[in-house]
Amino acid sequence: MSHPTSKKSIPEKDLLESAPHMDINQWLERLRRSDRALYNSMALEVWSIARTMDNLVPGFWNRFMKNRQTALKEFVIQHRREGNRE
Repeated sequence: MSHPTSKKSIPEKDLLESAPHMDINQWLERLRRSDRALYNSMALEVWSIARTMDNLVPGFWNRFMKNRQTALKEFVIQHRREGNRE
């Protein structure tokens, strides 16, 4: 799946050449932008899967979220029990 590049993106060759000249704040900003791009990409993929599944099986996403909530509650309860044993 290809993603359009933003105007702010820097070609890999330019990035490698500029890397030794970047200060810590520039590194952190670049890391933040990369992290945000990954997060947005994953959100788009989850949305497209949910939309597709909801079209194939109406109510899929609602059932998925209810099951996820139940699993999370069970995980938290189990984690608390294990924490109390220590």
